[in-house]
Amino acid sequence: MAVLYFISIFLVYSGVQLFVLASSFGAEPMRLNLEQAIQAALERNLEFRSKQEELGIAEGRVIRSNLLLQHNPELEGDVSNRRLKKPEDGSNRNLPQGSVSLMQEFEIGGQPTYRREAAQRNFERVKFEIGDFERLLRFRITELFLKVLSTTTKIQQSQQVVDLRNRLYEAAKTRLDAGDIPEVQLTTTEFEFNRARSDLITLQREYEELLYRLKTELFVEGDGDIELTGNLARVSPPRLSPSELLKAALEKRPDLAALEREAKAAEAEERLTRAERIPNIRVGPFFERDDKDNIFGGKISIPLPIFDRKQGELRETLARKTRANINYLNLRQSIEKAVRSAYARFALSEKELSLYSDETLKKFDDSLELYQRAYQERQIDLPELILFQNQVIEARLKFLDTLTTYNLSLAELKLQAGIE
Repeated sequence: MAVLYFISIFLVYSGVQLFVLASSFGAEPMRLNLEQAIQAALERNLEFRSKQEELGIAEGRVIRSNLLLQHNPELEGDVSNRRLKKPEDGSNRNLPQGSVSLMQEFEIGGQPTYRREAAQRNFERVKFEIGDFERLLRFRITELFLKVLSTTTKIQQSQQVVDLRNRLYEAAKTRLDAGDIPEVQLTTTEFEFNRARSDLITLQREYEELLYRLKTELFVEGDGDIELTGNLARVSPPRLSPSELLKAALEKRPDLAALEREAKAAEAEERLTRAERIPNIRVGPFFERDDKDNIFGGKISIPLPIFDRKQGELRETLARKTRANINYLNLRQSIEKAVRSAYARFALSEKELSLYSDETLKKFDDSLELYQRAYQERQIDLPELILFQNQVIEARLKFLDTLTTYNLSLAELKLQAGIE
């Protein structure tokens, strides 16, 4: 019994250790760079997976359109009993008789060709719509990723500012105790210190909101956390003129291609509807038998289009074709405007970013330390130090905003031009 008791304790202890280990492993944040975040979104996004299933629906339509015949043959049969009132001597009063026939419906107006074309164009349309959804999802993830990186960098800078303001506040208390400055300057440094802490909290709140939106796009479940890797950088843009970007957009944008396929599918459906106004024929052999004779023959059936001549269906397909052509032209015009506008915004952001250099920012940081040391050594006054600090902080934040705007405008330009 004692052995069993110790074994039970050992198993319980091992289970607890495994549970703690699994919990610790599960608590590890998911480390993602931009491309990994995009791939995670494409794999986990339920809306995207639902959109992909539309391809199966379109494929089913293609399979049906490729059938040899759209209608199955029909086998008909009947059995009856013929009762004679005055049968001949020696004959049976009941005479069984029956018939069987096999009918097949055929399309004679060229419908199979138009049906296959419409199904294939619809299949291509769905493929391009899925590609467009992927394109927009990639942009959404890229936009959120860049904004999270930007806010993370701002938080790091804000923490440096808080530390800087704290050091200034402590230095001001030292100088106040020495009688070098009035008490109002200590109050000023305390106010600047609290304002820096408030700015840090605001940035942290913005970070949590952006991170929540990104985790929603990535479908991170429960309390799972993510950690983004990478830094904002001066990414080299595609060296293409506005006309070349517009040409690429008109050739590669999947949403425009989807509308083009929709218009072609509508044209094929119109031709199919017109062909369906020609009635199908049903033909096939039959066999009949009674007490004396066996009869072989053939049947043919042709419906007469007197009332229903596909008037409603034809009006519907014509309206769909017109709508598809209008939507195509409208999107084409919108793309032209969007590409030119995105290029103009990117050119301005590129020009603005060229005003900042890494060497200049490094000199600012070095000068900031010198001014801080000069104030502690009583070489400069508080207003001069605070003014210079505010100028450096503003310059650093302005550079970060400019760099973020540059990367976002580049991502938007690629989105509008349909290029990677």
